[in-house]
Amino acid sequence: MTAPIKVLLAESDAVRLKRYKSMSLWRELGMTAEQTAANTREAVDAIECGGIGIAVITDRPPETDAAVILKKCTEKGIAAIVIVPRTEGAGVGRYFSMGACDVIAEPPSRSRLRRAVMTALRLASKGKAGEEYCRAAEKAFAVLDKGSTGFISKLRDFIAHSEGETATTGSAAEYFSFNRDYFGKLFKQETGMTFNSFYNTFRIEYAKELLKTGKLRVCEISELLGFSSVDYFTGVFRRQTGLTPTHYRESTSHNYSKRHKKLHFENE
Repeated sequence: MTAPIKVLLAESDAVRLKRYKSMSLWRELGMTAEQTAANTREAVDAIECGGIGIAVITDRPPETDAAVILKKCTEKGIAAIVIVPRTEGAGVGRYFSMGACDVIAEPPSRSRLRRAVMTALRLASKGKAGEEYCRAAEKAFAVLDKGSTGFISKLRDFIAHSEGETATTGSAAEYFSFNRDYFGKLFKQETGMTFNSFYNTFRIEYAKELLKTGKLRVCEISELLGFSSVDYFTGVFRRQTGLTPTHYRESTSHNYSKRHKKLHFENE
């Protein structure tokens, strides 16, 4: 089982810190938000100890100084979100230049914070293939009934390193050190399908795995998988599965419930 991503909450205001920590979105997204810091020193120490995947920092210097904490996050490769006073206005750009993946005004709505966390999640997950991602990759590769061992092995490496970003024929060609046109022809020759067809198959398998978990909304899955719109995602999903993402989720939830009840009955 994939370990939940650990979130660090750095906030000097005890009341706000308690509110952020108690939010259900951490659990919904498979995270834990038990690590907190009331000042800059505590935040830096927590990051130094390791294990932090995402940091949510409220900039209240000198108590919680986002500049200092962001520097440490950048050193450790931690995705960071900064919450700033609404009066900050045009000055938010400096936080991005310091390494923040998103900057939101205080007090953030639940939906706005969730969007920021989704952005951070994509960065935190990059290069760390999760359970759902790995299962989807295996199912996608199962449809490739041909292809040389070396080519398929390198394609597996490329997919493994592409979690958290949207792959394209161009990025795949660059990974293989070929130009785009040659790679496209070689891929078709090796596998019998285009790279886009293969990658869409993989994305839909990944979408199915994510839908089964019930953690993410359809719009969030669409965004995570790099589709240009929810409507386009729904169309591709329906063409490959015969169901909309919502109907697929409902059908798998129903089947899971039936299996769970059967096991419970058999164990009584």
